[in-house]
Amino acid sequence: MKIGIDAKWFFSGPVSNQVVVRNLVENLVRENPGHELYFFLNKKHRNLPFPFEGPQIKTVFVWAGNNMLSNLLLLPFWGKKLGLDGILYQNFGSILGPKPWVYIHDVIYLSHPEFFSLPERLYFSLMPLLSRFADKIITISESEKKRMQAYGLGKRTEISVLHHGKEPEFKPAREQNSEKLEAVRQQYQLPAQYLLYVGRLNARKNIGPLLQALKEIPDAPPLVIVGEADWKSEPGLKESLDKFSRENKVLLLGKVPFSDLPSILCMAEIFCFPSLAEGFGLPVLEAMASGVPVLTSKDSAMSEVCAGAAILVDPIEPGSIRSGISELLEKPEIRKEMSEKGLERAKEFDWKKTAQKLFQILES
Repeated sequence: MKIGIDAKWFFSGPVSNQVVVRNLVENLVRENPGHELYFFLNKKHRNLPFPFEGPQIKTVFVWAGNNMLSNLLLLPFWGKKLGLDGILYQNFGSILGPKPWVYIHDVIYLSHPEFFSLPERLYFSLMPLLSRFADKIITISESEKKRMQAYGLGKRTEISVLHHGKEPEFKPAREQNSEKLEAVRQQYQLPAQYLLYVGRLNARKNIGPLLQALKEIPDAPPLVIVGEADWKSEPGLKESLDKFSRENKVLLLGKVPFSDLPSILCMAEIFCFPSLAEGFGLPVLEAMASGVPVLTSKDSAMSEVCAGAAILVDPIEPGSIRSGISELLEKPEIRKEMSEKGLERAKEFDWKKTAQKLFQILES
């Protein structure tokens, strides 16, 4: 087949989406059973070297100022011009051009509209409508599939689940370069022991109850936070973070280069991720692959991803979060158990397998 792949986020874009696109592209190239692959890239990145080449690999640079409009109009135009059999779109498909296969990352804006601005909700509102014309719908977890079905997606087209994989850079501290670890610890002035959160700082990520829980654990190590403030944060979060920072209970690192993240992750005592809603929860998988005990929400996709390899808590109850953290801090045998279970569970998520399954879905 001649397959078009929406890869406009390959060089830049929303952080989690860029991670997914970059890994999908790399592994689709490696696992390609013989199809012609046409990668649609952002024309702003025309001068950047695309790291893959060969007779079965083509690049097409398109305007990407608005992902929905680009997908709705430009990709089908090029798809028809190039004689493609189908196009794998990110989030928004099209009613025009070759067969549309739509990779929808999540529809959390439908179940939790309070976490999205009005312009965001309006922008995403076409996603369910356009999905009705898809030949294939693909999403990232069984949890997200159920959410999509609850809001009417998938009535005309079956939804396939395609789990994310883990990147090889995420591995336990014992398998990392010790000099690199020490350099990262010095660069960010990381304490000898710390808890860790990685992700955006917005209301959906639920940082407030995590801070409240830590306030009730006097001897808890400081919380290191990797991530930047997003559109809608929790009321009073900035003030709480400032106060905890002054008391050396929180260390705010902001956005860090990807090359440093595996080191920061693997040196943490506990990874804390009390998010209220996730399509998948990639940071949880990265933490498990790093051998770090995970505490996360019992809701949404996190329990599916962890499958018994994490301490699951009620994210809206600070007392539940506090109990979970306290159990991990006070019982080294539980930390060891969660670490070992997490490492085993993480082995099941592989971008190679994801690419192979994606080809099977498209070929079917």
